[in-house]
Amino acid sequence: MANKEKEKEQAGTDDAIVLMFLNLVEEDGIEVEVTLSVRGTIVSGTLIGANAYYEGITESSKKLTDTTMSKIISKKFGDLKDAYAKQKQDEADQESDENTLTFIHLKDAKYLSTSSQPIPSSGTWWRGRISSIDGFSFDSLV
Repeated sequence: MANKEKEKEQAGTDDAIVLMFLNLVEEDGIEVEVTLSVRGTIVSGTLIGANAYYEGITESSKKLTDTTMSKIISKKFGDLKDAYAKQKQDEADQESDENTLTFIHLKDAKYLSTSSQPIPSSGTWWRGRISSIDGFSFDSLV
């Protein structure tokens, strides 16, 4: 695959509605119920920003019974959150109009089976590539 094609694939989406909501989530911290079709899989949850995702994973890791693993995960996701904040600040400093969003984040995510029934779960943190979204609705099916 040529570099230009690969960059375009990784760039996310040109869907104005998805981009509008992703920007609202990232910039204003809103949360929105959403159901996504991602390459044939249906996932439903609350759309959140990357910072909220990193914070959520960090907080969830503190509940692990393995304290060593808890500390490792907490540290690594803290580092990722800091790197993301630095990247966003660098983009703001450069006054870039480029859309660098490539991932979408959900909390309390649940999957639907092919029979349209939720797969039993208490909900989870979910991260997916924006370019993999085939369709969406702004509501929750579970």
